[in-house]
Order: sequence, then C-alpha cells, then structure tokens
Amino acid sequence: MNLNKSLTHIQEQVSPDSLTNSCSGDRCTVHLDDIPRKRVVIDVEKEFDARGESGKRCDRMLFYGNDAKKTFIAVPIELKSGKAKESEVREKLENSLKFAATIAPTRKESGETVYVPVLFDGRGINQTNPKSRRQLTVIFQGKPVRVLIGRCGRERNLANLLSKAGHL
Repeated sequence: MNLNKSLTHIQEQVSPDSLTNSCSGDRCTVHLDDIPRKRVVIDVEKEFDARGESGKRCDRMLFYGNDAKKTFIAVPIELKSGKAKESEVREKLENSLKFAATIAPTRKESGETVYVPVLFDGRGINQTNPKSRRQLTVIFQGKPVRVLIGRCGRERNLANLLSKAGHL
C-alpha cells in the first residue's frame, strides 16, 4: 500500500478549502491524539457546498492508513453537541459513506478501504424505536455497518473508538 499516494489522491478529489486539520466542530471536541499523523481531514459540509450538493452530510471525514492490516480507513464523523436524532444521523452517515466511496482510491492503489462511520454526541441518541437494540447501524453498499459512538470532549475519544474496533 502506498499511503502517501492514496492520501494525495484524496486531497486531489476535493476543494483545497475543504481540507482541515481538525475533526472538531459544532461545540463538539474530537481529539486526534494517537491518530496517525499521515492523514487527511475534510470538512464535508464545505465540500458539499463547493460541489453544489444539497443532501444531508456528516461534519468531517478522516482518511488514514493502517499499515499492520494493509487497509485504508475512511471515517465519516457526525458531531452533535446535544442529543442526536437517530434518523438524521443515519441519513447523514449513509450519504457521507457514499461520498467517501466516490473519492477513495482504488483497491489496487491502497489495498482494501474500510469504512468506519462515527458519531460523537453530547447527550446520547434520541432513538426512533427505544425498545430496539441500542446499537446504531447504517446501510452501506447493501450491508449493515455498525456506527461507532463516542462522547464529545472526552480524552482520546476518537483513538479509543477506533482502537476498540480494531482500526488503529
């Protein structure tokens, strides 16, 4: 896997104004401690606006490589400083996963791309069906994908989620 080439490919697919160094926003702090330094972070809202796309989208998109597993990781991140509404989060992450797939490098260039949707909230999730299981999933490429859920502002919040899921 040529990580530098893959990250450059991502940067070339988006507006330079959409590139950022932070995954925080909307009064929700996301710490990048222990996240690989070779990474690309996109402000997805700015990118959708630059493309003239009006659909719902997540706040940030993180791309990095996992050399140990020879995978390229795409992480759409939705930020909610208060309580997150499940149906809205689901729609934003599904749209953002589709977007990530359009700009991700090919398997030949970067190895397998793994898509890991993440939600950071301040006060939990307002469940559509409170009696359902407490795990949030989205549909991507015809399959259910588990959403990793963390709290805004917690120390190492992103690294802890990605490590527990085996992506760091």
